[in-house]
Amino acid sequence: MIACLIVASLIFAFFFDSTIRQVQILYDDDMNMIGAAPFNPSLMFPMGTDALGYDTAMKVLQGAKFTLISVIAIGLLRVCTAFLFAIPLAMYTPDRLRKSLEQLLSSFYFVPLTIVAVFILTPVLWEQFRMPGWEEYFLYSYKARIGIEILVLTLLVVPLLGSLIANLIVSSLKEDFIEGAKVLGASKWRVFSKHIMPHVLPKLVIVFCQQCVQVLVIFIHLGYFKLFFGGTDVDYNPYEADPPLSTTNEWSGLIGDYYNLLHANPAIALGPIFMFGICIYAFQLMAEGFQHHLDTRNVMGMTRSKIKQDDFAERARINMKFEFLSKRGDYIDKKFY
Repeated sequence: MIACLIVASLIFAFFFDSTIRQVQILYDDDMNMIGAAPFNPSLMFPMGTDALGYDTAMKVLQGAKFTLISVIAIGLLRVCTAFLFAIPLAMYTPDRLRKSLEQLLSSFYFVPLTIVAVFILTPVLWEQFRMPGWEEYFLYSYKARIGIEILVLTLLVVPLLGSLIANLIVSSLKEDFIEGAKVLGASKWRVFSKHIMPHVLPKLVIVFCQQCVQVLVIFIHLGYFKLFFGGTDVDYNPYEADPPLSTTNEWSGLIGDYYNLLHANPAIALGPIFMFGICIYAFQLMAEGFQHHLDTRNVMGMTRSKIKQDDFAERARINMKFEFLSKRGDYIDKKFY
């Protein structure tokens, strides 16, 4: 589902130049007006239109690549950065110090990350204004705004997520096969690369899906505060100012654009909200499917282990019987055993 949305958005950009259909007034065959924008969802407009008559479905399709690619990038950066933070925390930090840090970092559970992101990102994403010449400008370039937003949304969760991943590594270090590897003289790097990584890496995929869901939710919150991905185009006209607009039509920007129009037509904002719900559901399915795969693999591994144990016990029983009969001097067909 995620891949289809991204590919469709890229095709719409490369082959159709992201041209969005605009219909402000509908006429019948006799040129009588039968409707005016905004239009409700229908066969002609699957997600309706905005107040200016722009097709919401095409806007959603145009912004899908910006929203989903940025969400996947932020999710990957979060997991990778937190994993690098968790390695020394779990492998080289004394238990007492690590537990103290864990108690300190647990306080981040109660910090509203959206509010912190709003305070940090407002001067970055909000278009500024200076009086001489009524000039509107951004403090940073377009690429810099995207980079700063991705960096901020990544670093905000690194301490908390790093503590979570460190706990996964510590719990893996307590497994019996890790103790056996240490007894045989394995170094910390070999234990980490050969035993910890294969054990923790599948769980990081589930953490990645959960982080993508969290980023989507934060995007919705930032859209409510008019902080759109890539920057917010602000009109400072003192007489008849347009509402803040998204520069990329990404989905949080569409929600922010349409929020003030809900009183005119509640169906206007349903398109981007519906797509956010679909993508959140898709990432949740990915996490649940991979968790089911891990549970099935663990059950199969336990079953194979039980079969090996039973086979070993059966072989031991046969060997004991062979030795007992040999001591009695009875004839034994070794091929049978």
